[in-house]
Amino acid sequence: MKLLEFPHSHYCEKARWALDYKGVPFQAVALLPGLHRITVRKYAPDTSVPVLLSDGEGVQGSSEIIDYLDRKFPLHSLTPVDPDQRQACLEIERSMDTRLGENIRRVLYDRLLAYPEFIRHCFTHPMPGVKQFIFRLFYPVLRNKIYQIYVVSPAKVEQSRREFDAAMSELEQTVKQGQYLVGDQFTRADLSVASMLSLLVMPAEHPFPWRGIPDPQTRLFYDAYRDHPVSNWVRKMYREHRLRKG
Repeated sequence: MKLLEFPHSHYCEKARWALDYKGVPFQAVALLPGLHRITVRKYAPDTSVPVLLSDGEGVQGSSEIIDYLDRKFPLHSLTPVDPDQRQACLEIERSMDTRLGENIRRVLYDRLLAYPEFIRHCFTHPMPGVKQFIFRLFYPVLRNKIYQIYVVSPAKVEQSRREFDAAMSELEQTVKQGQYLVGDQFTRADLSVASMLSLLVMPAEHPFPWRGIPDPQTRLFYDAYRDHPVSNWVRKMYREHRLRKG
């Protein structure tokens, strides 16, 4: 199996974690942003990553990849059998992929796009030097495109900050009630939420080689959530479950 990905992406981390959790061998293939469209469109209808290539099939999207893995490799299932718990998991996953994942992406890109070497590391750290050079060459164009698609405007950034904080407050009440978000075992809800927050928490068990945040205002954003109950819960999920199953 191959996983077409952006190394830093929290959505790609969600797919990687699901593969590792189930003990499914795979090769992560980092793609250059922009040029990734050529590769991805060979296998999937959209241009987004992650895309899992398996048995001649392209499975696009982190949630769709979990669905596929649970069907093909039912051992260590991430989706509960109980209908009510299954529905609760899927609702948390859909909601938090947006409320956490999309909003933190906007907040971080808003400031960090001004630091090209940091962004280069996020996208290209496993790539050979020639591809990193190509990234540097095209970064001014790429930066504008990322801003237009994912940041949009200062007003959108402020809205995302508010929505992100509201989601964190809501999750805080949930994690106080038990170890897991749904039921009494680790599910796709836990994996999804922890993955969406991996860029904020930077857990040691994450496969991405983290670098220090170069922007002072962004560091303040990180500091505000450093000891948040949900951040501590994410660290626990990574410590206990971000391992390859045997």
